[in-house]
This record gives sequence, structure tokens and C-alpha cells, in this order.
Amino acid sequence: MIAIRRLMILALFLLAGNAPGGTLEQGVPGVQRLGQVLDASRLGKEPVSLTEHFSILEDPGGTLTLADVRRPELAARFMSGRAPAKTLNLGVSPSAFWLRLHLRNPGDQPIERMLELTVARLAASVEFHAPLYSSMGDQGYQTAHTGYLSPFSERPYKHHFYVFPLLIPAHADHVVYLRLQSPVALNVPARLWERSAFHRYERADYVSQAVYYGMVLAMVAFNLLLFIVLRDANYLLYVAFVTCTALAIGANNGITIEFLLGEFPRLANASTMVGTSITLTALLLFMRRMIGTRLLVPRLDALLKILIGVHLLLPFGLAASFPHFLRPALAADGGTALVILIIGLVCAFKRQRSAIFFVAAFALLCLAGIASSLGGLGILPANAFTNNGIQFGSAIEMVVLAFALADRYNVLRSEKAIAQREALQAQTDALQAEQRVVETLRTSERLLEGRVDERTAELSATITRLKQTQSELVHADKLASLGALVAGVAHELNTPIGNALITASGLEDSAKEFQEVMASGEMRKSTLTYFVQNAVPMAELIARSCQRAAGLIASFKQVAVDQTSEQRRAFDLRSLVEDNIAALRPSFRQAPWLIEVDIPAGIRCDSYPGPLGQVIANLVQNAVAHAFGGRDAGTLSVSATLKGGDVEMIFTDDGKGMTPAVLAHIFEPFYTTRLGHGGSGLGLSISLNIVTGVLGGTLHAVSAPGSGSRFEARFPLLAPSRAKAGETV
Repeated sequence: MIAIRRLMILALFLLAGNAPGGTLEQGVPGVQRLGQVLDASRLGKEPVSLTEHFSILEDPGGTLTLADVRRPELAARFMSGRAPAKTLNLGVSPSAFWLRLHLRNPGDQPIERMLELTVARLAASVEFHAPLYSSMGDQGYQTAHTGYLSPFSERPYKHHFYVFPLLIPAHADHVVYLRLQSPVALNVPARLWERSAFHRYERADYVSQAVYYGMVLAMVAFNLLLFIVLRDANYLLYVAFVTCTALAIGANNGITIEFLLGEFPRLANASTMVGTSITLTALLLFMRRMIGTRLLVPRLDALLKILIGVHLLLPFGLAASFPHFLRPALAADGGTALVILIIGLVCAFKRQRSAIFFVAAFALLCLAGIASSLGGLGILPANAFTNNGIQFGSAIEMVVLAFALADRYNVLRSEKAIAQREALQAQTDALQAEQRVVETLRTSERLLEGRVDERTAELSATITRLKQTQSELVHADKLASLGALVAGVAHELNTPIGNALITASGLEDSAKEFQEVMASGEMRKSTLTYFVQNAVPMAELIARSCQRAAGLIASFKQVAVDQTSEQRRAFDLRSLVEDNIAALRPSFRQAPWLIEVDIPAGIRCDSYPGPLGQVIANLVQNAVAHAFGGRDAGTLSVSATLKGGDVEMIFTDDGKGMTPAVLAHIFEPFYTTRLGHGGSGLGLSISLNIVTGVLGGTLHAVSAPGSGSRFEARFPLLAPSRAKAGETV
């Protein structure tokens, strides 16, 4: 892991005697003051390490310019003659360092070379100075400013490392300068490439990066899908760990600043500082849950919790005191890696399968990190593994941990299968034991069979009687409703029929008197005029009364036919409601409450008018009996609207309302709050059955004490064809 690599580098620096704060020593034995000239024309497919070819000048004040270091008195102070190595180690110092490289092209043609510094976070400030040439000869120097605190767009060559193109004229000495300054250790792995060889290396490098991050994306996507399907937090923690690892590696090798945060270098620098801590936090959380340290090693699990807290606080320490807090942070990273390895081994020795996979994966990552660190210091030879050891190790670790999760899933599935088999076996044993008990009790059962048969017959007869009684009660409720309708209509017919009888009797008397006058021969014009004037109004009154009676009878006949036959037909909803309300109105003509109908004309239904009329009557009578009982005034509103292919009828009253306890039971059969006062408790239950069964709709009630009640019935304009009249009533 990155923490192991950092710790390894720090240890090797200390062993080499490059303690923080050290400077270049003047007069060290074997160090020459004369610079070495590198023949740049002899490069092949492999790069040349520039460590032994650099001449170095330390600038403690950081104030020297290019013009200063080129002056003879300062140029003579450049130190050269360092031993060949892959990395130039300048230690930790606030000084600025000038590196001078003397290149020569003895050939007849200009040559192109690439100077590469293979560290993404080499220095906060990197200045590159190369000579300019023209037909007139040397024309001074061109300068490029970059560093990990500079935007990526300012780099002279777009690469995740620092790369500087060089054009060396024929028969020319080419002297370039590098100025480096960093608050952390300066380790300069510099190489000089032939241009085409560099491009081949560059393509291979970016292909390897693409393969690594492609694998990361595949792992993240696959395990995220597994988390969504299985809802196992281990997969989510694995996704978090893999994502943090990839981002931390990208921050350290420059991929993040190249492709994500190129114009936000300070943010990229901050992500690099905190990346390792966040990655270790994710790894610790994943380890605790995957291995189960809370139950397996509770004391060591407490240590893991402490380390999680430490790594959550480390970014704040780095932000407050960088780079002074860097060494404690590196020590914490390395110590955490060691603790993770030890706890993993302890759990593996306890034969925890997931711990074995985890230790193997983490050990491989540690070995890869150590190999990469040793390769970076030149102790191991440079190759694809040492150059990209962290990424190789990280990729292998991801794969092994993915196998660990798969193994864990298989183990859980096997354990579940074993548990199911054991449960099935236990169930089989229980069944066998039960069968033995049954065999033992069969003798007793035979003795009780007669009694059971008798009791069963009695219960069946009782159930039959209860069903018959319930059917009779429902039928009686319907007949009572129809009887109330008949009584109301009869009362309503009294007025027009009585008026017709009285008027007809008066007309009969007038006709007899007129007949007698005609028979006596004393007919006068005034007598005839009087008879005609009185007869015509009386005849009109008789006709109107008879028409009124006929209308009431026709309305009653339609309602009665609908309620008795329950046949399906097409009807206008408004007319149906008005006919039923008209039939019910006489029963509450003297009552202190009103009923209002607000239904637009033209709502054509193909349904069952009889059952619907019964629902209307039940809801109206329910309001009479419960909502307005003992009240001086009130209003019941009946409205209907179209909702797509459905009708929504709403019965709203401003009566007493219902408590939640009553509202919860109003649709239950035989439930009534007026037991012993004429309430059967079947009205709303029948209405619910009609609306849901016959009409194919729904019926709901909303109420609160003192706020009235609201019944909402919704049913389709076209009743379901499977519904049959009376099937649920």
C-alpha cells in the first residue's frame, strides 16, 4: 500500500544518513567540482539515468536566478561526480537546488531528446531552463515553470510526470538547468530518452494505467450491483476501499491532476495528502466487517477503532502543520499497515476463512509496495513491476479480496444450505415423533369420534341457522328499506289524490245542479257561464293532481322495480339519484335538516341501478339515524364527478361525526351504535358489499367528532360483466 511505500522510503533515507534538514556537503571525498558531459547522440531504446551527470548547487536563501548561477564564481560551485544511481537524493531542506546538465551532440544533425522526472509530486516549484538557438547562434534561455502547485496546463509537455522536450543542434554543447524547491524530501529520478523510444514507453505506460483503472471501474460496478442485489454492506465497503485506493494512487502518480484536477493544483495536493488516510480508513472499516473482528478479537477490534479515529483526524493535522506533521503521518500510516497485517494473521490462525484471503491480499500489496520503493531508490533493477509495483499490488489485492467476498458468499450459502438440511431433518424427526404420538392416541380418538361427529353436526346446524338468519336479516333490511319507501310515497300521494277527489266531488255537484237546471227548462246564460267558468279550473286541477300522482307512481315504480329486480341497464346518474331522493324525501319532510343534490346531467352509467339505489338509501338513512340525531339543523350533500372512466360519488354531512374507534368498525356486519333503538348494523356493510362486489368499485369513510362525515364511493361507468345482481348483497 502507499503507506508502506512511504514508510520504506523514510526508513531507507534514515539509514542512508539523509536526515531531514540536511544539505549538500562541500568537500565530500570523491565529489568532483567538474561537471560530466553526456553524449546525447548515443541513446538507444532504453533511457539514461541522469543522477551521475547532474552538477548540483544549493541555494539556502532561494534567491538565486538563472543569470546568477551562470556567473563564473557561482558556476564553479556546482558539485558533480555523484555515484550512478536511479534516484538523486537531496534530502529534506528548505533550500532551493539548482541542477545543471551538460549535453553534447557531436553529430551533423539536430537531435530531439526527452528529459523525464518520474515523480508526479517531485517539488512544489520546478523550473526548467533550456538554451534557445537560431541561425545567429545562442539566443539565451527559454524557461518553463511547473510543480505540483502549478496548473497542469502550464506543463511544457502534457504527461502525468514532468517531461521536458529538448532540441540539441548539431555540433553543439547543450547546458540545461533545473531549479527544484519542496517542503518535503527531494528525490529526483531523472532520465533522458530518445524521442521515439519515449513515445513507445509513454504509450505502454498509459495503456497500463487504462488497464488498471478499467479494472477498478469493473470491480466497483460489479460489487455495487452485488450490494444492490444482496444488500450486504461488505460489498459497499469494498467499493469504497477500491475507489479510495484508486484515487490515492492516481493522486500520487499524477493521473488525478492530469485528468480530474488539472486546473485545481492545491485541491489535487490536498487530495494527495489525505488520500492515504482516507484509503486506510476505508480498509479498516472493510476489514472489521469482513473478518468480524468485533466478535473474533474484541480487544484488537478496539485498536482498529482507535486507528480509524486517528486517520480521520490526520488530514486536519496535515492541513494545519504541513510539512512538520508529515513524519507523524507517515509513521501512523506505516504503523497502521503493520497492525492490519498482525490482526489479519491472528484472525487467520483462528481459521477465519475471510482473514486468510485478506492477509494474502494485503501481504501481496505490501511486497509490491516494498519492491516499488526499492526500485525507486535504485536498489532493485527498473522493470515494469518495480515501476508500477503499487498498481500491480493494488490490482492483485482487489482481485483477491473480490475472491474473498465471493468465498464468503459461498460459505454463507453453504451454511444456509446446511441449516436448511438440519431444519428439514429436525422437522422430519418431529413429524416422526408426532406420528408416533398419533399412533399412541388413535385408540383414544376412536372413543371420541362419536362425540366429535355429534358436536360437528350440531355446529354445522348452528352455522346453517346463523347463515339463514343473516340472510333473513339482510332481506328484512332490504324489505324495511322498500317498506319505508312505500310509506313515504303513499304519504306523498295523499295530497294530489286528495286534491283530485275533492275537486272531482265539487265538479260532480256542479254538474248535477247544471243537469237539474237544464231539466227544469230554466236554463239561463248566466247559469251556463258560471258552470263553464267553474268547471274548467276544476278539471285542470284534477288533471294536474292526477299527473302529479302518476309521476310519483312512475318514479316509485322505477325505483321499486330496480330494487326488486336488480337488473343491469343504462341510466342517467342524476335522474336515478333524484328519483331515489324523491322517494325518500317524504320520510324527512318535517325533519330540521336538508338534503342537497349536486350532480351534473349527462353522466350515463351502464350498471345496476337497484343496488346503487339501495346504497343511496342506506347512506341517507344512516345520516338520519346517526349524524343528525338530536340536532336542530344540518345538511347532507350528495355530489358526483367523473374521474376518467369512473364516477366518484360523495355523501357529506355536517353532523356529529364519528370517533376513530367507531370509524374503524362501521363496515362490519351487525356493528351499530344504536343497539336496541332500531339499528341492525347491516346498512353500511351491505353498502360496502354492493359497491365493491356488484358495482366493482370502492367505498371509504372519513370522519372526526364534531366535523361531520364523508363517504366516498367510486365505481366504473361500465359495471364489471362478471358482477351479478345480488351476488354480494
